[in-house]
Amino acid sequence: MNLQEERFKLNKDIPIPLYYQVKRMILNELACGNLQLGDKLPAETEFCEHLQLSRPTVRLALNELVAEGILIRKKRSGTFVAEPKIELGLDICIEQFGKYMEKTARECTIQVLDMCVVDRIGEINQRLNLPSGERLIYLKRKWLVGNCPIVYNASYMPESLWESFKDQDFTKNSLFEILERCIQSPISHRKVKVEAVLASKNDIDLLEIDRTRASLLYVADLLQSTDGTPLCWSISRYRGDKVYLAYQI
Repeated sequence: MNLQEERFKLNKDIPIPLYYQVKRMILNELACGNLQLGDKLPAETEFCEHLQLSRPTVRLALNELVAEGILIRKKRSGTFVAEPKIELGLDICIEQFGKYMEKTARECTIQVLDMCVVDRIGEINQRLNLPSGERLIYLKRKWLVGNCPIVYNASYMPESLWESFKDQDFTKNSLFEILERCIQSPISHRKVKVEAVLASKNDIDLLEIDRTRASLLYVADLLQSTDGTPLCWSISRYRGDKVYLAYQI
């Protein structure tokens, strides 16, 4: 992206903010194929010098594109064109994420961060229709696409399933399939809640996000058997700069 070329000019006589014109300039280069995945953008000082702009104006344009997942900053290296965001359908649950990535020719690995039995958690026991004193199975995992952490998940199940769970390899085996084998019946109901939230410090550390304020896609699932018995309460947190939700009407 050579900012000295004739097409890289701003119009200061129209009521369109200058930062937005810079943003559109970069997006146009991407749309035309002049910028490709992994290409490095000029430094902020180059934008300022060639477009006669202040540094805060340039930074605002770049920050918005980074927040939208179009660009990525690498410490001591610069700003680069990022990989396209991962499209998630409403029907894609966390247990299908790995296979979904394989279909899009992306390498996906799962890390088990924790698996144990924990004391009751009032709200979760209530969601699972369990006695208030019954303990829970806690399973925490993280999914990486390539070397980049994309999502982590915490799942809670009744302690009564522990014998069937304790020796399972959850880096390879689907929680859904194991649950179905345990109850000898398909999982037929899934209640889903999706919302946008800000990442906590724990989220930032786990997902290796390089910003102090970042958005997450928060997905809560309640899995039920054919007779409506709750089996699993699951919470997934996806990086907002790496995924987006899409559906058809």
